Parts: sequence; C-alpha cells; structure tokens
Amino acid sequence: MHLKMKKTMILAAAALVLASCSSDELINSPKTAGDTPIAFSVDKKNITRATNLEALGHYNFGVWAYKKTPGTKIVMNNYLVGYSNGTNKGYEKTGASTWDGSAGSETDHKSPWFYENLGKLEYSYDGASFYKKSQTAYMSANEHQYLRYWDLSFATTEFYAYAPYRAEGVTFNEDTRTIAVAHAAQTAGYDDASLQEFIYAGAEADNADLKDVKLVFKHLGAQLNLRFYENVPGYKIEIIDVDGTGTGIQATPATMTDNGTSKTYTKSEYYTDCGATIDYASNPNTPVATVNFTDANTTDANLVFAIPGNGVIPEVVATGTQTYANSPTVYYPVAQPTTSETGFTFHVSYKLIAEDNGEEIIVNDARVYVPAKDGATYIAAWQPNTKYTYTFKITRNSTGSTDPKYPDVTDPTVPATPTVYPIVFDGATIVDYTVNDQNY
Repeated sequence: MHLKMKKTMILAAAALVLASCSSDELINSPKTAGDTPIAFSVDKKNITRATNLEALGHYNFGVWAYKKTPGTKIVMNNYLVGYSNGTNKGYEKTGASTWDGSAGSETDHKSPWFYENLGKLEYSYDGASFYKKSQTAYMSANEHQYLRYWDLSFATTEFYAYAPYRAEGVTFNEDTRTIAVAHAAQTAGYDDASLQEFIYAGAEADNADLKDVKLVFKHLGAQLNLRFYENVPGYKIEIIDVDGTGTGIQATPATMTDNGTSKTYTKSEYYTDCGATIDYASNPNTPVATVNFTDANTTDANLVFAIPGNGVIPEVVATGTQTYANSPTVYYPVAQPTTSETGFTFHVSYKLIAEDNGEEIIVNDARVYVPAKDGATYIAAWQPNTKYTYTFKITRNSTGSTDPKYPDVTDPTVPATPTVYPIVFDGATIVDYTVNDQNY
C-alpha cells in the first residue's frame, strides 16, 4: 500500500443573512419608524465546498459588537445568534420579529437567523423539535437579548464573531480586542462539525451605509479525509475490517527515526484539544488566530475510520478522471504544534479477488507511515483552516501479510520490504533421460 499525500484548502462562500436590532443602550439613536436594524450577511471560508452554516449543523454563533469613533460603547456582549428553519431545526422563533424563512436582501434585514429573545431567561421552548431550554450547552450567557439598531452618531461598529456558541470558555478582552478560547472550547471529533470545528470572523462596518454586516468565517481546526484506489491488475480489491472487529481503518500515532539503514517507529501522542487567541486589533476584517496548548490534553489512541461503502475500491485509470472510494468518516482534528513530530501509521486490510476464477486472498494489516511534515509541508501536523486528504493506492507491493494471524493495530512499525509476494515460476528444467543402453 502506497500513499499519495494531498493537502488542500478549499475556500468557498455561501451566503446567508442574519437579523438583529438596537436597544435602549443606544441613547444617541432613539427608536423611530425609520431606524434600521443591524444585520449580518455571513460567508464561510470553508475547508469543504460551498456549504451554508446551517447545512453543517451550525445553528448558532456568538458575537461581540462595539460602536466606535467618537468614543467606544458596547452593543452586543457575547450575543447568541440562532438559526431556525421554522419547523424542527435550531431554535424556536417565538418573539423574533426579524425572522424569515429564507435569507433576504442586503437591506430588508430578514433571515432565518435571529437573536431577539434568545436570552436564557427569555427562551422557554421545551418541546420535541428545537433546542430546549434545558439544553444549557446551546443557551445564551445573557439573561436577555435585545434588538440592536445602527447608531448614526458613531462612524463605525466592529463585530467579533465565533461559532459554535459558548456561554463559557470563550471571552473577549475589550482593551486588546482579542477573543480567548479555552482548550475545552476547541476539541477534536468525528462527524458533528457543529460541535468540533471552531470558526471565527470579524468585520468593521460603516454605520451610515445601513448595510448588512458581512462576516467571513475561518476554521481554527482542520479536516481529515481518506480515499483509496488500486492498481493490482486482474484483481478486484475490497477493503475489510483491519482486525475483524468492525473497527475499520486505523491509524497509530508515532514518531519515525531514520537510522540510515533502518527506521525506528515509536508510539507517540497528539493533541485532542487546544486553546487560542483571536486578535482583531490590527484589522477587524482579518482577525489573526494563534493556537496554544496550555492545559491541553493529549492521547496515543488510534484514529478510527469507517470502510468506504461496500469496501470495493476503483481501479487506476490511464486516462480520464480517477475516481476514489472515500471513507465516510470525516475527522475534525484540532491544530497541532508546528514543531510536532507525530505522524501516523495507517493499518488497512483488504481482500484480493481474482477476476478470472474468483479466488480470494486476505491481506492483513498493510501499513504505511504518514509523517508530521514533508520538508516544509505539513502532513500530519495539522494546521488551522486546512483540509487534508490522504490518498492511498493499493499496489501489488504490499506491507501486509497473507498469514491469517491476528494483526496488531497498535504497532506502528512499517516493514522495510514488501511481505506479500506473487507466485513466480523461476526457470524450468527437465530431468535427463536415464541411460539404458542395451547391447546384444
């Protein structure tokens, strides 16, 4: 099994609109019929392709807002902005005068997103569909959340946003204009991006424009994907459970030392959460995130990925577009230190099925090592806002074994030479006739 390592970062934008308004704090802009509510138009610099926040299960985000010049005054203090589809997803919309079933124009200030009446003392839903009041992980840190309006006596308003919303673990420093993210607020995980992939955005808006605030979110963590294809002529390849227990494809964290004539693999650890500081001071529109690992947790546990579909993987193509079998498991790892030396030994077992007579041979525990870095390129030392795609090519030269012994998926050692060998006929001879001379 060989590995082609492909690191991609796909930036895409998907528009949606969020609604919000003013309060009695904005004493220089009394509420009149002509007041214009503050609203958000949110794009996402996504490590997947163009996808709305709500399509990934992001049904909320948090935002701080300060109006500036002259002076500075807070507008929103870690407000919970929530999504509702109106029927069963996100938050129940009772009392949200700005809610609409779809994203509106830049100036109508209507959308499926709202924050009005999402304070923890106001939100009272306890039914069977939306987030319930008892689900404290999804509730606001504020007792009340009032509508906000543009204040035209101030020149600009700055917005500092993040998702998923946290009532605890994410704080804003008004003096330094930084968001501090505690390590427990950014954790690694599978499948549920809305809980694991921390994203952040910022914007500086001109109040006089009365336009929706455009926020472009970026990821604090990374995304990891696996895919496979094969080049074993005459055989169909079917990936099977690496140890027969339904655990699929596994990866053991390890460091590798090249000793010149041999390589040594040693189990290692990787971070499963991290903290961060997001700095908006230099330019609110382009915040800078710095990851830290103070009090962060590590583990040496294997990563586990499900087998692609029915396990059968596509053959290599000489011309045209290559297709792949993708693992349905998407891993959302936290960023790792740039100094990390931890890579992963991947364990994959597969079945060779002869296309002519249907003979089947099991190849157990083929292994390949993915390094932390390849020169200056990060491979397993995952970096923020980056999608990593590991492409495995199964060939006739395999480090697996046809011996049916139970594989050890915790052993990171990769055999130095292939251990699956073809049947080969090496020359052919014929025994000389036995001499039997007869004389009469």
